[in-house]
Amino acid sequence: MLIVPKADSLTQVYWDGVQLRELRIQKCLACDHAWHPPLYICPKCRSKNIKWIAISGRGTVYSFTIVHHAAHEAVVDSVPYLVALVSLAEGPRIVSNILNCQFNDVKIGMQVNLTFQEISKGVLLPQFEPIADLF
Repeated sequence: MLIVPKADSLTQVYWDGVQLRELRIQKCLACDHAWHPPLYICPKCRSKNIKWIAISGRGTVYSFTIVHHAAHEAVVDSVPYLVALVSLAEGPRIVSNILNCQFNDVKIGMQVNLTFQEISKGVLLPQFEPIADLF
């Protein structure tokens, strides 16, 4: 069983960006705060004056865990797998996987770069991988 994300009125811009291989987050025009996941209003000042921005794709591993117990039947065959919390250069943190890296090599503070993984024909997910020149 494959879990395929579905866009809705709030997340359509995000998923449109993913199809273009860019990661978009929201930014408040009133207070300059940036965040993820998407919301209808700024979580800092409650303004509705927000825009979508494409991020640089650079980040730092803030935390991570190795999952040994499948939380959903769709990932039973994937355990163990690593889930990371990545601090984006633009500020917010995003939950992701770290690809192309052994579990023992993932470290807090490790610099990572955005990549995209095709999980099914035409279905992309934003992920991260170590920055090669720093790893």
